[in-house]
Amino acid sequence: MTRPSFDELGLATARLWATRSADAKVQVGACILDRHHRVVGVGYNGRAAGEPNERESLEHGASGFIHAEVNALLAAHWNGEGHTLYVTHEPCSVCARLIINSRRVGRVVYRTPYHEENRAAAGLPFGADILRSAGIEVEQVG
Repeated sequence: MTRPSFDELGLATARLWATRSADAKVQVGACILDRHHRVVGVGYNGRAAGEPNERESLEHGASGFIHAEVNALLAAHWNGEGHTLYVTHEPCSVCARLIINSRRVGRVVYRTPYHEENRAAAGLPFGADILRSAGIEVEQVG
């Protein structure tokens, strides 16, 4: 029997939580594992508690949803440092900076790239580049 790696488990958990999102355009999930590979936080993209769980707009960046990474960071029960954040999509530039400021995440693993059109047009770095510049290990898989 072949056992899944912890990276496979982390990404599978993120994908599972993405299914909770009511976003018809893109469902994003996130999972944080501590250095012992235990789940310490999960999240998905959705509206704030008590708000209607629907998109405000189909315009890029105007969904009204809180990003999965933010929800996972807010829900986390931190256990030291050296955590790995697994996310179905590359973090946006804002989420990248929030991940950096958590001071707990040393590695980010994602599956799908995220293209921020406004940043691309301006020649600005995307989330993965911002994370790498801060010394966080970033890996795209699959």
